[in-house]
Amino acid sequence: MKTMSACNFWRPATALGLMVLLAGLTAACRQGPPENAAPVRTLELGNRRQLLFDDRLVDSKQGFAVTPNQAVRTERPVIEPEAPWEEGGIHVESVLAHDGLFRLWYRAYGEDRASRLCYAASTDGIHWQRPDLGLFEYRGSKQNNIVLLNIGNVFLDPSAPEERRFKMICDRGKYAYPSAYDGGARFRYLDPPPATWHYSGIGGAYSPDGIHWTFTGKESIMPWYTDTMNVAFWDERIRKYVAYVRWNEYLRVKDGVLRGSFDYRAIARSESEDFENFPLPEKILEPDFDHPEDEDLWGGGLYDSAAIQYPFAQDAYFIFPAAFHHGSDTLDIQLGASRDGIRFKRWREPFVRLGREGSFDSRMLYMGRGMLSMGDELWMYYSGFDQLHDQGKIEDYRSAIGRVRIRRDGFVSQDAPGSGGTLTTHPFVMTGRSLEVNMDASSRGWLKVEILDREQQPVPGFDEPSADLLYRNDVHQRVTWNGQDDLSSLAGHSIRLRFTGKSVKLYAFQFLE
Repeated sequence: MKTMSACNFWRPATALGLMVLLAGLTAACRQGPPENAAPVRTLELGNRRQLLFDDRLVDSKQGFAVTPNQAVRTERPVIEPEAPWEEGGIHVESVLAHDGLFRLWYRAYGEDRASRLCYAASTDGIHWQRPDLGLFEYRGSKQNNIVLLNIGNVFLDPSAPEERRFKMICDRGKYAYPSAYDGGARFRYLDPPPATWHYSGIGGAYSPDGIHWTFTGKESIMPWYTDTMNVAFWDERIRKYVAYVRWNEYLRVKDGVLRGSFDYRAIARSESEDFENFPLPEKILEPDFDHPEDEDLWGGGLYDSAAIQYPFAQDAYFIFPAAFHHGSDTLDIQLGASRDGIRFKRWREPFVRLGREGSFDSRMLYMGRGMLSMGDELWMYYSGFDQLHDQGKIEDYRSAIGRVRIRRDGFVSQDAPGSGGTLTTHPFVMTGRSLEVNMDASSRGWLKVEILDREQQPVPGFDEPSADLLYRNDVHQRVTWNGQDDLSSLAGHSIRLRFTGKSVKLYAFQFLE
């Protein structure tokens, strides 16, 4: 194949044109880069799926804009309180697929208001069975699905031996450390504090099957407190365990007892090579008090993170904090995205909105961790409440578990308006034999994909006139040029993609072998 440069991509029509163009192009090809020009960055993409929730891959664009997308709710709960030990409501912790089953762990509140961790299984993600496990007694019987008396979030650890493949970050013992960050809360001081207000510590557990659990040797795996849903998982990118935990700004604790109140809730992160020895976390995400719409977050803030490393693409992390607003005394679920799991872009538009008045999820929403891959969709599960956070009566709480769905890769997209737009990537070494995009042009829109060389010159045969119009809504839309999709002639070359479209949402692209 000819070298793809500006010196080769011309076709003179006449002998005179040949002489003039040859002279001009010869001089142009001798010129080096402009003085002090920044070096062109070449990306390594391989055959991994590339999400477009930010501009990391983008060299330039016009018209296209990063746009968060809402999940579609199913309106009715998929799991409601039924058993006696669920009389006070149920709250999803985590969901995952393993050995042909969908598995879900949730906390259940009995009539004594004590919480217990329960287990359910499903073959379709809609109908869930509560197996009789015979592990813990409730009202004199072990015929229940209770797996632990501690509350925790479960994940699969691909780096662990089978007997420790399932892991859990959970509440355990009493938080016995002094405050790591002292300060003064702005409201609701309690002095003296209630004698029974003790924070739990953060513990861990192992299991071969997600049902039978053994606690870690150390009671505390992190010198931190908890009163919420914490999250941990094995991060394949950095080859470490990471944990996302509650951060109460200016919390004052002595001997496990709350001293006063705190300013607001935020999200912190810790990482470790050893699941039983996490260091103190660092705050990574907090409310934005610079915006008028967030002024009421003092004392509120960001609850459960439900953070995940997205398993279907390169370098993608998502977080789904429950945003608590004092003004309305309610919580809905927001969305954040990151390339490293530390620096998140958080959108204030709800990812999951409150349900209609009178519905089970009309007042508070909390996302459970994990997602199920269902064809071209992703399903996620959340807890819904019909009571207010502070003003609601705890004895009236009867929360249930709802389900939302979103297209694969569909959390955020690059959107072109009806007037059109273009988006050009940084250069990267091409691998694979074909290209597919995840796009939604609905009925009116369209998309074209042009291939450029490193210097942004069109590659013959893959230029804009050769690019076929792509229509409709398809998670796996194959890209073609003059009806052909074979890119093997470009393998190993440094290229760019230029997307041109109108009224189209572009979610991701991937080169296929």
